[in-house]
Amino acid sequence: MSSPLRNPRQLITVLIAGVSGLIVLLDFVGAGPAVSAIAVVLVRWAALVTAVAVAIGVLSVFFVHLRRARSRSAEAGYSLVLLAGMIVVIVAGIFYPTRTATGLSLPTTLADPPIRTVFRLIYEPLAASLLALLSFFALSAMLRAMRSGRIEAVFVVAVALIALIIQLPPLTLVPIIGQTVQWVNDYLVAAGARGLLLGSAIGALVAGVRLLIGFDMPYVDR
Repeated sequence: MSSPLRNPRQLITVLIAGVSGLIVLLDFVGAGPAVSAIAVVLVRWAALVTAVAVAIGVLSVFFVHLRRARSRSAEAGYSLVLLAGMIVVIVAGIFYPTRTATGLSLPTTLADPPIRTVFRLIYEPLAASLLALLSFFALSAMLRAMRSGRIEAVFVVAVALIALIIQLPPLTLVPIIGQTVQWVNDYLVAAGARGLLLGSAIGALVAGVRLLIGFDMPYVDR
């Protein structure tokens, strides 16, 4: 990676990104009304740029798959399904009017009835299907791990099976087993989850600092 000091364009980009990120960070910790006003403007600019980028990306995906569907290629069917899903979600989330106490109104949030209905009828069944496939994938991974014969794999699979079995409804009704499962969830599982969250937070902090000081520059077109 070339040093930003040797490339004026990269240096200006790093300074803009670093100063903007530092102002938003200072506003997050409460640096005063002046910093807060500048940070609000920067966040609004970022939201506007993000919205324009998303719109350009949606149009690009739309025209690419429309061209593929017109060419009647082998993957034209998948492109038609994607285009239909895109149009349904956009219309339901933005342009489909709903009747309210004051008359017809367009959706304003994802909790409004049109887009919520689409999520309930389409997204939730798809998510359930993916979770069902994930269970078969986990079973296949477990069988491969057992077939390898490694002590670590056998131990992990045995612990996972015990954890699944003792959480079955008939067993959780037994006082000792139910209390043991509750203790494991309250202490061991919670400790592991907090450790993962702390690790993720530290990783995000390190990544943010590297972005601010210019070590990582994903925003620079190389």
